[in-house]
Amino acid sequence: MVDVYYARLDDYQPEKLENALAGILRPVIDLHGGVSGKKVMIKPNLLEYRKENDPATVHPQLLLMLCRYLKKEGASQIAVIENPAVQTADAVVREMGILPDLEALGVTVKNCGAYEKVSTDDKYRYRKIELSTEFRDYDLLIDFAKAKTHAMMTLTCAVKNLFGLVRGSERLGWHLAVGRKFDDFADMLLDLYLFAMPQINLLDAIIGMEGNGPGSGDAVKLGFLAASADALALDVSVAAKLGVEDMPLLNRAKARELIPQITDCGEVPEVRAIKLPEPPEKKLEWGVYFPVKLRKALRTMLLSRPVVNRKKCISCGLCAKKCPPQTLKMTGKIPKFDYAGCIRCYCCQEFCPKGAITVTASFWMKVLSGLEKMIRKLNIHRKNKK
Repeated sequence: MVDVYYARLDDYQPEKLENALAGILRPVIDLHGGVSGKKVMIKPNLLEYRKENDPATVHPQLLLMLCRYLKKEGASQIAVIENPAVQTADAVVREMGILPDLEALGVTVKNCGAYEKVSTDDKYRYRKIELSTEFRDYDLLIDFAKAKTHAMMTLTCAVKNLFGLVRGSERLGWHLAVGRKFDDFADMLLDLYLFAMPQINLLDAIIGMEGNGPGSGDAVKLGFLAASADALALDVSVAAKLGVEDMPLLNRAKARELIPQITDCGEVPEVRAIKLPEPPEKKLEWGVYFPVKLRKALRTMLLSRPVVNRKKCISCGLCAKKCPPQTLKMTGKIPKFDYAGCIRCYCCQEFCPKGAITVTASFWMKVLSGLEKMIRKLNIHRKNKK
């Protein structure tokens, strides 16, 4: 049985944060004998900080409070180590305005390093994984995630946050390798979780992101913090609170029999369902046989696709630069998508600095969804008449 601890909070006021953070972290830390005299690595979600209170990252006040708490509890060394999408870790923290405070605490802030290809055993889907193994130099690894929607994985919490341990070029390589097979990508994330197994997992869900996540969605007040000794347990518990029922990562975890028994503890929140991005695909599971070529054609027609808002686009070309299959090109000042070659990794949407790229359902997907709703209503009507 794995405990997931909750604390309700409306904002990031330091006085409230200190008590709430200590309340949910202490029982988790105690499982590992405390932090006194130990070296602690924090792997936060620092995607990119583009504006004050940017919901794309963990909140600066919460990151600072976490470091102060660890220092107060006697940690001998604290390091904030991340591999952001565009900037360096110290650049993001500097933009947050807390770098001087962290330096005054003696906290090291740097990018991931010590990348190596590790071999795995039978419990893993992939037998070799390349990632930063720097966390091995520390006594405790804190996986510090942000609650956000995600165009490819639906929702990103603690397990998905570990993808930051993978080198930037390798991250693009994974997208290219798995293409439209979102379950394969989910399996890779689960393998990272099994290998790294962070001892302490913390989720910032006071203000989260919904809609066009993980980089350009809308801020939404969720009103809670969560912590657990198990990243997957935290994800399972939080997904249920946010009304996320169909999530590739958890579907694969269930199929691999990885999901533990969970107990929710503390101030368990009551939250409205989070607004999700367009679903990444429409599964063809109608009990009808389709030839392979036809099935591929149908999937291409039905898959959600990235589109650009020309009014928001600043022609920076970052989307084309980050496109793993290089099927997105700049034509003049506007990105042009080759949907036949697009692997639906939505990296273009994630890296766009202005939120000019969104993921939207295709025309045929909208038609199919409308037809499905009509059929369901008709069936319900027939049942009621009986």
